[in-house]
Amino acid sequence: MEDEVVNFTCQVRSKHTQTILLSNRTNQTWNLHPIFEGEHWEGPEFITLEPHQQNKPYEITYRPCTMNLENRKHQGTLFFPLPDGTGWLYALHGTAELPKAVANIYREVPCKTPYTELLPITNWLNKPQRFRVIVEILKPEKPDLSVTMKGLDYIDVLSGSKKDYKLNFFSYKEGTYTAKVIFRNEVTNEFLYYTVSFRVISSGIIRTIEMVTPVRQIASASIKLENPLPYLVTFSMECRIPDISLPSQFVVPPNSENPGHCSEISHEQRRSCLSFSPPTGSTYPSSHLPTRASQEKPLKAGETFGRLTLHSTDLGYYQYELNLKATPALPEKPVHFQTLLGSSQNMLVKFINYTRQRTEYYCRTDCTDFHAEKIINAAPGGQSGTEASVEVFFEPSHLGETKGILMLSSLAGGEYIIPLFGMALPPKPQGPFLIRAGYSIIIPFKNIFYHMVTFSITVENPAFSIRAVESVRPKKINNITVFFEGNPSGSKTPITTKLIVSCPPGEGSETGIKWVYYLKGITL
Repeated sequence: MEDEVVNFTCQVRSKHTQTILLSNRTNQTWNLHPIFEGEHWEGPEFITLEPHQQNKPYEITYRPCTMNLENRKHQGTLFFPLPDGTGWLYALHGTAELPKAVANIYREVPCKTPYTELLPITNWLNKPQRFRVIVEILKPEKPDLSVTMKGLDYIDVLSGSKKDYKLNFFSYKEGTYTAKVIFRNEVTNEFLYYTVSFRVISSGIIRTIEMVTPVRQIASASIKLENPLPYLVTFSMECRIPDISLPSQFVVPPNSENPGHCSEISHEQRRSCLSFSPPTGSTYPSSHLPTRASQEKPLKAGETFGRLTLHSTDLGYYQYELNLKATPALPEKPVHFQTLLGSSQNMLVKFINYTRQRTEYYCRTDCTDFHAEKIINAAPGGQSGTEASVEVFFEPSHLGETKGILMLSSLAGGEYIIPLFGMALPPKPQGPFLIRAGYSIIIPFKNIFYHMVTFSITVENPAFSIRAVESVRPKKINNITVFFEGNPSGSKTPITTKLIVSCPPGEGSETGIKWVYYLKGITL
């Protein structure tokens, strides 16, 4: 009989099944054994046709393991030997088309986060195969150096087995990226491939930066920025927390890293710095970026949360959560006083006001030997603050050292703690006080103690007499009146003596303290 042609078409390493119809017009049963020639076809090994059976189906399967070379179809034959010595012959023609993708993979991954996709590679042969791996970027059409999609150049797979190929993906910015990953046997030129698409979404918060510093102090934290590109990359920065200091933009050199530095960073240092400087109070933030910007200082204690965003057209967005804590203010520079017991000293205590408006500060001390104005007004502060001052008086109530604290507080300006140190020295003699004969003078004497004291008031020369109240209430002035009768000898020679005010025994720690006033009587 003439050859009957059966055509097959499918992708390589897939299958196509065609059915032919067989008929037995004799009175005998036929047990037929089909014979295939050609490695790409197969079918049942035996088929039985009953007497006079018509159109019995027989399935032929085409499984091409290789593609057609030079557009030449695969060719084979199927022969059915018949009992009468004749047979049926079928010509088999197969077209093995290029393989379709093993799979079309779609993944959603965050930017700036390494991701690995496992691609299973099956060896369809009964011998080991080595595949060369080629990654063809389909989208975007123009090369994007901020994206990497790669793995090993070769993969070896044992016969009849499967092995995973690791495709590593990383993108600095958001977008959609598609590639065709081809695995080609360089000896046979056979290949398989995957289509892989990555939709890159925002990375969200890269990390949380915690910064802790006392108010009106600066803290800093580092941010490392990589620039894998062969050209300069400019970053813009945004942070809406007023206590953060940062430049509007900075540049990272090509093929380099930018390890963050702090507040007054310069471009030459190639660092990204963000500084946090709280002016008064407790909790607030800080971080690093380059070039100097204004330095606001938090005026309230507590904790603040915010976001720092860096953006580059080439490398996308970098977002950081800021957790800023401003601890209570450290004490300011101490102020030292020194005066005599019974006297007082006043000094202007200076501090820096960082508020942007005129501010009232309430003043108080924790020691009664120090006194200050109750309220002072501070002028608005500029970028680096404005100096303000408060007048403080030191009036000691005992000999030796006295410690105290001046506290300034404002709703807008926060709190200042200023240590005060006072040193009281023993009283020094005063005078001479001149008194004309027949006249008197008044010498004011203040009880500097915080309780009533009965003082001993004496004058050494009887030519002088005194009149005074010996028991003096605390912090009150006792006027001592001193009379001079004249020189008892009748001469005009001046007479000198001492007026002594002392704490008599029984007055506790004040015992033995004396105030001496020199007197000089003049007879005209």
